[in-house]
Amino acid sequence: MTMRDGHKPRADKASPGGDQARRAVVDQGWDDYLPPDAQEVQSGRVRPAFDTRRDYGKSRSGGPGRFLRFAVFAAVIGGLVVAGLNFVVKPIVVNGIVDWASGNSTALQIPFVSDIVRGALWSDISRPVDATNTTGVVIIVGSGSTPNDIGDQLLQAGVISDARAFVYEAIQQGATQKFQIGRHVVSRSMNMDQIITTLTKPPVAPPTVRLTFREGLRLEQMVAELEDKEAHPADPTAPLTMNATQFKNLAMNPPTDLLAPYKWLKLPAGASLEGFLFPATYNVAPDTTPSQLMGMLLDAFVSHAPPGLLKLPPDQIYAKVQLAALVETEAKVDSDRALVAGVYVNRMNPKIWPTGLMDADPTLNYANDSVWLRANPIETWVGYTFWTSIKTTGPLSKVVFPPDLAAYNTYHHAGFPPMPICSPSGPSLVAAMAPDTADGYLYFLAKNDGSGTHAFAKTQAEQDANLKLYGYTK
Repeated sequence: MTMRDGHKPRADKASPGGDQARRAVVDQGWDDYLPPDAQEVQSGRVRPAFDTRRDYGKSRSGGPGRFLRFAVFAAVIGGLVVAGLNFVVKPIVVNGIVDWASGNSTALQIPFVSDIVRGALWSDISRPVDATNTTGVVIIVGSGSTPNDIGDQLLQAGVISDARAFVYEAIQQGATQKFQIGRHVVSRSMNMDQIITTLTKPPVAPPTVRLTFREGLRLEQMVAELEDKEAHPADPTAPLTMNATQFKNLAMNPPTDLLAPYKWLKLPAGASLEGFLFPATYNVAPDTTPSQLMGMLLDAFVSHAPPGLLKLPPDQIYAKVQLAALVETEAKVDSDRALVAGVYVNRMNPKIWPTGLMDADPTLNYANDSVWLRANPIETWVGYTFWTSIKTTGPLSKVVFPPDLAAYNTYHHAGFPPMPICSPSGPSLVAAMAPDTADGYLYFLAKNDGSGTHAFAKTQAEQDANLKLYGYTK
């Protein structure tokens, strides 16, 4: 038997059995080799060593058909590779170019570079982040702010979606040296051109929050005003950030360092600043602290105090403010204030008013409100109606309050209530300094005729006649 390499089979070394025991040598390198079976050997019809049913020469020759198929296959694979590289590599290359060129005005002068950057960023340049959101967003341009700094600030504020788009467009518009230092208000509904235009215009004036504390408010009403301003700012871009609870606590328990600049102000033990927080309109910065606002209110009291008031001994100053607070809650027109003050001063004269009782309805209303305020959180004070007349079926002298508020029932306890019950106005302070006691009036009542004026009386008989005249009794 002849093998494919042309050599005869190697004979094994002598072994028992001679030639019949020789081991057949099979070339394991050819899978198509088929050794002859015994019948073929006996008949002499031994088939070729290789199966000629397959033409190896033809199958391995790389004829025209196979070459064509290979070319198509290579083209397809090559296309897939190129497409894959384009899909993966191109964005990386483009982003690299954008990062490099966005802040490089020289590079952007190269037309194809500028086109690549603009194409990559066009969506962020032309479209606002949220066309429906017009809420103002404050952007501060500092003296050393670069376009990159401003772009980062806009991005962090959610006004733009890519800081590079802002820098690119600012360079393209030649606006990098035109941004105005200061406070600007933009919104998420603006596109890039509108944002840049806004930042190159004069800045918005520093914001202020307008606080109006009208005459006759008690401390808790001021707190409610602060709470409302914080919850419903007139300018959403500059909301009041003051903590209303901190303001209240500061007024209720003023520290020594707060009172130090006001040498004339010596509060009784346990007294608050009620009565000394002057009613007026204040324009404050959004981040004004409770201490700063308290200082403004006390400074305003000083500037509006009647001549001579702050030169009195501290206890007399306090008494004048207590009286002025009563006048404020009763008198509606300035012409009545001195007369109302005179009534209360006369009631302190035991010779003409032996009981010493002030008989002032507002002090009971103050105590009644205080009971409600203690039971409810500050958030609910905004909707509360203060100074509502107390309702009772019996005499006012029998109305009972908690022990620390009992003295506010001036129908039962003689003298002024423990503290001022509101913030009096300048005219009420003037009236307290110069009460009209000449006519000896001891009574007054509102005329209920729309004039806001009062009718005054010296005796109970005159008071009863006025009650009938103005519709209180029949």
